[in-house]
This record gives sequence, structure tokens and C-alpha cells, in this order.
Amino acid sequence: MLRPILLKATLLLAALPVLAQAPAEDGRPLARFRLDQLQQSVGLPESQARAVAERWARYDQDLFEKMRQIRDIRHRFSDILLGPGTEEEKNAKVAPLLEQFIELRRQQAGLKLKFEDDIRARLSPAQQVRLIMHVEEMQRRVSEALRQGWGNRPGGRLGPRRDPQ
Repeated sequence: MLRPILLKATLLLAALPVLAQAPAEDGRPLARFRLDQLQQSVGLPESQARAVAERWARYDQDLFEKMRQIRDIRHRFSDILLGPGTEEEKNAKVAPLLEQFIELRRQQAGLKLKFEDDIRARLSPAQQVRLIMHVEEMQRRVSEALRQGWGNRPGGRLGPRRDPQ
């Protein structure tokens, strides 16, 4: 049986791009979930949890934009590499896109480091450790749920895999 928090986390992860784009006070499920988890699991007071959740939402927005740009470049890579032309022509077309791609990846890594630094500045060392442990546990639970068959299922249904008996 899947714990309710894991189900909630899995569903929220699936909807992350839409849900994470607003601050906690607007009632969006992911923002509210993060706010609650920061208070309950990490032990942050509401004002501190709200500041962290809002910074997290801004990070999500920035990250999703970089991910969108990277996805667009990957599509262009495919179009070029699968399209007509000699290898030299393809190399000439791909080279500037490759530089953009690498720069976007660097920017993405920089966003993560800046986010982590901003969050760490708001937390005590004990709170930092609690947050790290909580995030790792959530990631472990989601991975475990996906390995057990939750998520992508034939017919698009969420639910456990049922072995034929």
C-alpha cells in the first residue's frame, strides 16, 4: 500500500510545471505542500517556511524556462541531424546550437547552486540537515514508487501494477 504522502508527492511531481509557479499563499497544491513540509519535517516557523517556499517557486520557474530552452535546442538538433545535408553541413548548423546548449546547461547548474546558497542562508545548520534528509527521503520514495509500477501505466492510469495470477 502506498503511503498518502508518497501518492501526494508523486501526483504533485507530475504536475510540477504548473503548480510550482506561484507563491504559497495563493493556495496552489505544491506550494502549500512544500510550506507544510518545511514546517512539519524541517521544523521551520511559518514565516521562514514561506520565504523558503517562495524562493523554491522562483527557482522552479527559472529552471523550467531553462529546461524548455534546452528541449527546444534538442528538437533543433534532431531536425538538423535527421534532415538532409552532408555531415559537414550538419556540423556547421549544429555547432552554434551546441554552444547555446552547453551555456544553458551551465546556467541551469548555476541556478541550482544559487538556489541552494539562498536557501542555506535562511536555515540553521540543523535545519539544513533536516531539509537535505527530507528531500532525499522524498526522492527515494518517489523512485521506489516508480520502480514498483506507479506512474506510467498502459492506458495512462495511475496505480500499482497487478501481476496476473
